[in-house]
Amino acid sequence: MKRIEDFRCLLAGPISKAYIDDIVESVHHYPEDFDRIYNLMDDKEIKVSWRATWACEKLAILHPEWFANKQNELIDRLLSSHHDGTKRILLSILFTLPIPEPFPVNLLDYCFNKMLAPEETTGVQALSIKTAYKLCKKEPDLLLEFKMYLENADLDYYTMGVKTTIRRMLEKLS
Repeated sequence: MKRIEDFRCLLAGPISKAYIDDIVESVHHYPEDFDRIYNLMDDKEIKVSWRATWACEKLAILHPEWFANKQNELIDRLLSSHHDGTKRILLSILFTLPIPEPFPVNLLDYCFNKMLAPEETTGVQALSIKTAYKLCKKEPDLLLEFKMYLENADLDYYTMGVKTTIRRMLEKLS
């Protein structure tokens, strides 16, 4: 495996899934490079930060322990993000990780606000629903409120992906 030295240069140029996979493979073999790719999530150039976040999503699947002490940072990034792709990927990363202590009320509020928000993408809505469910399972008193949100959603206004996610969550809650 050839070590990638300049992540930023690679992320700033024309990109493909293969390039992201190469970055992930390099960091997998050279874990000391993790902080370099993680810090690029804050890059001032949107496409670099989004692509670095994409690489981190793949790394979170391979090495969730690398993100264990970064959950609050990831939540803060999510709460301040305006890029649809970045929001979706951050939700995906957070969904794969264990629920942090103390209970992340700010993440639950975010998910409740975004899961049925028509201005959000299907991916952000669906992952907000799934993440809210995961959080509410940790605090069972919240499951009834979560269920009521979903039961009162007028499904005519949502994409098939969101409708399917709502139906699946309601089946789990039955």
